[in-house]
Amino acid sequence: MFPSFRQHHNCYCAFCKSPRRIYRKKSISLMNVLGSALASVVIMFAIWQQFDPRVMIVFVVCLAFSEVFVKIRWRLSVVCRACGFDPVLYTKDPQAAADKVRFQLDVRKQDPKYLLAKPLNLPAIPAEKAKALQEKGKGRLVSRSI
Repeated sequence: MFPSFRQHHNCYCAFCKSPRRIYRKKSISLMNVLGSALASVVIMFAIWQQFDPRVMIVFVVCLAFSEVFVKIRWRLSVVCRACGFDPVLYTKDPQAAADKVRFQLDVRKQDPKYLLAKPLNLPAIPAEKAKALQEKGKGRLVSRSI
């Protein structure tokens, strides 16, 4: 299959370095527009049995549904399932992303189904560097609080 037609992209989590797959598409493409047009024509003939100008409203609704579906699918695939790191949230609010990762790692620590799971490859920062970063006011290090 052609590489440009692949739906998934193999990558690694920026925090725990676990391999994962994310969707490439962030918004709708020409194929989604054509699919929405076809769906609106089918709905038009199913409801009115002839051409009707209200099909444009149905077309816009179909486009909106496809855009929402693609956005939600992409957004859910970006979040790491192992550590809970969310790169989109990190770009907007790093502290909220750190809190989300901390919460996910606390849940992982308490949940018995993760007892025999492969341990995460969390970033290791030497104690001297961690202390220097704390003094600079860069924030708290999530990997040190685990």
